[in-house]
Amino acid sequence: MKKFNLSVLLFFMMAVLYAQPQIKFDNTTYDFGSIKEEGGKVTGRFEFSNVGNQDLKLDRVQPGCGCTAANYTREPIPPGGRGFIDATYDPMGRPGSFHKHIKIFTNQPVDSALNGGAPLMIFIKGTVEKRPPTVYELAGYKEGNGKIRFKERMGKITTTNAQKAKYQFLIKNFSSESSPIDFINLPKHITVETSFGKVLKPDQEGTVTVIFDAGMKNQVGQFKEVIVVTCNDSIEKKIALQLDMDVKEDFSKYTPKQLQEAPVIVCDNDAVDFGTQFTHQQSEKVLVITNKGKTPLVIRQLIPSRSSYTVKMESMTINPGESAKLIITFNPRNLTGSHLATLDIVSNDPKNPLKTININAEVQPTPSK
Repeated sequence: MKKFNLSVLLFFMMAVLYAQPQIKFDNTTYDFGSIKEEGGKVTGRFEFSNVGNQDLKLDRVQPGCGCTAANYTREPIPPGGRGFIDATYDPMGRPGSFHKHIKIFTNQPVDSALNGGAPLMIFIKGTVEKRPPTVYELAGYKEGNGKIRFKERMGKITTTNAQKAKYQFLIKNFSSESSPIDFINLPKHITVETSFGKVLKPDQEGTVTVIFDAGMKNQVGQFKEVIVVTCNDSIEKKIALQLDMDVKEDFSKYTPKQLQEAPVIVCDNDAVDFGTQFTHQQSEKVLVITNKGKTPLVIRQLIPSRSSYTVKMESMTINPGESAKLIITFNPRNLTGSHLATLDIVSNDPKNPLKTININAEVQPTPSK
């Protein structure tokens, strides 16, 4: 009797062992052949069967770069049933041949000899014919989406706080209609001049000159200025131009007496080492800044080169003979490795207007408990 029960048990165990879903693709590679870069996205369908003896379920479909596969059979597929996976590829900006994989995760046992382990892989391939350059690209106007375009949208001005500085942008109207060009919410320290007046005619190219009055702005250091341009373009009615400003203090007109009585910046250390830190461990270091001059020292700007460091002054103005603390906070988040950085201190010390502090930390993963 015991022998019979053991045989029955073994029978059911074998039945359970071999009762499993099994996916079988009609084809594991879809060849798109030759497609045009400007032709838009293309989609290929992979069809498969469940040749096992239990319901098959697609747990996850994970495409590679440039490929998407959001559309696939999501409901359980019974034995003998059919399913599909649609793989979509976007050729824009990807000329040349491609060969991409898609990982398929199912409820088929991972150690199954039927699939050689998970995940399963299917592939798409093809060749993208490079599109011809657009009229905008041929003219050098690669940025933007509309028919009113600037050749570049970003520029840089390096000047002193005693000067007016200019930067010139090129603009062109690629449409068949004239467009009014206007500039909104301009601050008092910025004026704009154009070579075409207030209206840009069809196929006309012109210049937009931005004039920056550093004395009126009254800010030293590095900062950004944004100029918003409006037009009648149907796609981009507002275009933002950005200027990266680097304004240095002008000490050229200081008299000998002013130079003799000028502030003098002194830091108690030229380097800060946080040592070994762990991820998500926030810590602080303090630098002491002393004014050894005869007039107030003004800290114009503090510029750390990495976002993992933040800085704060106890006081941005330090009287002669006094000191103030500069607090440097380090937060590596989950970034391991070396965190080398610099901290630029911009001040009104004419002999040392830009003082650079070196900072470092070595980050290791937080030990598991």
